[in-house]
Order: sequence, then C-alpha cells, then structure tokens
Amino acid sequence: MRVRLFVTCLIDIFQPETAKAAVRVMERRGAAVSVPEGQTCCGQFAYNAGYRDEATALARHFVETFAADDAEAPILALSGSCAAMVKEIYPELVGDDPRYLRLKAAVSDMSEWLRDHPGPAAATGDPVPVVFHTGCHMRRMLGLREEPLEVLRTSGADPRALRDQDQCCGFGGTYSMAEPEVSTAMAEAKLARFYEAEKDGATALVGSDWGCLLHMGGRASRTGRNTPVLHLADVVDLADTGPLTADRLREAGAFGRRGEGQL
Repeated sequence: MRVRLFVTCLIDIFQPETAKAAVRVMERRGAAVSVPEGQTCCGQFAYNAGYRDEATALARHFVETFAADDAEAPILALSGSCAAMVKEIYPELVGDDPRYLRLKAAVSDMSEWLRDHPGPAAATGDPVPVVFHTGCHMRRMLGLREEPLEVLRTSGADPRALRDQDQCCGFGGTYSMAEPEVSTAMAEAKLARFYEAEKDGATALVGSDWGCLLHMGGRASRTGRNTPVLHLADVVDLADTGPLTADRLREAGAFGRRGEGQL
C-alpha cells in the first residue's frame, strides 16, 4: 500500500513535527509513504487575495508535481482547507486537464484514510476529553464532520463539541491579515467556548488544520493561556505509542513546540 503525503506549507514552515508524526502513523498501518519534494503552497492564499494568475500557476505546479510521482496512489492532505482548495477550486484554475481529474479523485483529508485504517492496538483506559475544531473549508466544502471524531474515539479520546461550533475561528488565511481586529475578536470568541469546555474537563484543542490551530493557539498564548494545541496526526501518533492521557496531551501540545528544520 503506497500513499503520498501532501504536507501543506504551514506545516512545512511552522510545524514539521506534525508531518513526521503523520509519516510514522501511516507507516505503522502498513503504508509506504512518499513525500514529493517539489510540492509547494496549494495557492489558496493567492487565490483568496485575488491573485488568480499566481494561484493558477501554483495549481498547475501541484498537478505537475503529483502527476509525475504516481497518478494512482492516494494523496493525503494534512489540512482540510488545502484539500478543499485542490478538490473544489482547482477545476476553475486548471480546467479539464486529465492529469488533474485523476489526481482530484486521489486527494483526501488524512482523517478519512485514518478512519479506514485503524491503529496497531485498541485504546485502553478511560477516554480523555478533548475539543475538536473543524475548519470551515473542511466542514462546508469537503463535508467532513464525523471522520476525525471517529479517529479520535478509536485513539482513546472523547471529542466534545464547542458551543457555536459552526462559527469560524477568524483565521481565513489572508483575512486574518486584512481584517486583524475582526479576526482577533473571532479567535477570542472561539477560545472562550474552549475555556468553557476546559472547565468541564477538556484537555486539549485538536484540529486538522494548522492554520486554525496557529491562529487560536497564538491568540491564547498572547493572552497568557497555556492551551495545549495538537493536530489530529499528533494525537494519533501519541495513541499509537502508549495510552492516551491528559498529561501526555498537555506535554505534546505545549504551544510553540517546533521541530528542528523543515522536511
């Protein structure tokens, strides 16, 4: 079984440890993982900012890079937002390129693959309460809601919904730079809901998109809160190597933890 990892630029630059965790997780499930070295940004930032030509160039580069690697193996994205860009926006940028049409069917968020490929051992002990944040593109464009929750339950976590969970966290890529005051207020509103869940036992804030997680984790740290923040791949990697506990989640999710260098 061969799979290709679509790392995404934010993980490559800011959280490479998540990509390494994802590779370990997939290898434990019997996958031979390749990481096409030519991959870059999917073009979402340029597209959202109105730079259509630049976004088209990046979309075509994605097609060239992944079509040259292997048109059949699944492409697992570490960002629901980036997966949505490839599957839902690329058609208007690259047209009916037959190479893209084959790649589109191969692209999915990693949570879908993990749901269908359970870990090496069943979870033991009492489930650890966490909050899962579903990014807007993942929820509304890909229609993924239950898949990451199923993965967390299998890993020994008890995923809980936030009040007003359908509300955006305020990141929105370039939106957070163009409208910083509104974006910050939205992050604080989302974090207020997390703090409510934290009082009821929630241990960490988990998501499938480091854009959202960096936005909320950064805001929490700037207001003096030590909120554990983890990607779904990080949680599964922990669960694969021992019982999932609140202490392990807090240690692994200390905001600002970064690996040494990029992939």
